[in-house]
Amino acid sequence: MAVCSNCGAAGTRIKTIFPLDGSAPHDECPHCSPESFEKFTMPSDKKIWMGYEAHPNEYVKSEDGGYDRKPEYRAEQEEKLRQPSEEERAQQEKAIAEKRKHRRTHPMDAAELAQAMAKAEELAGWLTASGDVN
Repeated sequence: MAVCSNCGAAGTRIKTIFPLDGSAPHDECPHCSPESFEKFTMPSDKKIWMGYEAHPNEYVKSEDGGYDRKPEYRAEQEEKLRQPSEEERAQQEKAIAEKRKHRRTHPMDAAELAQAMAKAEELAGWLTASGDVN
């Protein structure tokens, strides 16, 4: 175990700081300088907990030795999955606003109707020529 030269505490987490300005090095430890140390965690604390480990009250042990979700918990999770995400809601609202901005509010006039009919006849001609229409 090392001893901190700054406060005299003994420990395994002591680091020596060598300043860039060339001044004398000094020690830091969790006792005298806790702000420069992260909270110590075990490797198992950084494990991702899933399923029955994360929510043990929402699972029941099955006959095969595994764990099954309770029906009400499964229904709750499936309902959450059916709900649109925030991104999907934003896209839907944007599409609705765009549609309202560019929607037709009056019937076609004669020129627009003639143009639409000409385009439809052109497409119908291509389909009959290709043999796709019965």
